[in-house]
Amino acid sequence: MIYFVTENYIKTNTPITKNVDVTDVTPWLKTVSDQRVQPILGTYFYNDILTKYNAQTLSADETTLVEYIQPIVAWFGASAAAFGLSYQIKNKGIQQQFGDFSQQVTFSEVTFTMEHLEQIGFFYIRRLEFYLTENKALFANFTSDLNKDSDLKPIIDKCDNSDDYNNTMIVL
Repeated sequence: MIYFVTENYIKTNTPITKNVDVTDVTPWLKTVSDQRVQPILGTYFYNDILTKYNAQTLSADETTLVEYIQPIVAWFGASAAAFGLSYQIKNKGIQQQFGDFSQQVTFSEVTFTMEHLEQIGFFYIRRLEFYLTENKALFANFTSDLNKDSDLKPIIDKCDNSDDYNNTMIVL
């Protein structure tokens, strides 16, 4: 299953270079997608969009939604891959990677890189949340009662059902 991003997308839109073996990156993509995207969409809607993405049966609105999801998976995937490419579990335990004509970085430099890439991912999370908030009516499976575990949906529902919520601006 493809978790919203292809090898080309990752290598074109993140600092992961073309010489990186994508099989060292793809194991992280499911986990990242499950951790970062599924809580926002909710399991029911997430599974629906992921299935349609893989079957290539997305509607135009769903395609736009996936365009908001892709950078989240790519940037958080790059962050996770930064750790996984630096340290790998081998038959002799955890090994630090070090190749010809390269210089090892410290653990704090790996951590800094991961945090930097995650900050970019958080920017894209905010964009997805805003987009879903503004366009929730386009996605019946997002607003469905069957979609019970979205972190975003209760906030949207509370604002929609609140008598004291007003999205207009007051100038005093």
